[in-house]
Amino acid sequence: MSPTSNSESEIRSAIEVWLGAVRANDAAKIAEVHAEDGRILVAGAPVIAGRAAIAEFWAGLLAATNDTVVFGPTTIDVDPAEAMAFEVGTYSFKTGDAGAETDNSGKYVVVWKKIDGAWKVCIDSLVAD
Repeated sequence: MSPTSNSESEIRSAIEVWLGAVRANDAAKIAEVHAEDGRILVAGAPVIAGRAAIAEFWAGLLAATNDTVVFGPTTIDVDPAEAMAFEVGTYSFKTGDAGAETDNSGKYVVVWKKIDGAWKVCIDSLVAD
């Protein structure tokens, strides 16, 4: 396996940890996938910066979506130095009560950085459809 594909595999493993934390409704574990100074960019909202704010954001999102959050990469590109990577993917979730649910979907870009030997999310930017 080439170094780039090994890095991609490590990132995919980190994504699986993230998805597992989503399924477990564990906002603190989701925040751990992010860098200490990680940021989430969502339209119409201030930048969500730092693990505490990221955990708070995810706790609110998970509570509002009733276990419907789904996301995954369509591409992962690792830079030749294997210090950074970017992931492009899609997401979907539902909000609201049964019978009056709203479908939400879109695209995202995640910037990954290798920090102390582990891949961490530095920036997560969401673009609604």
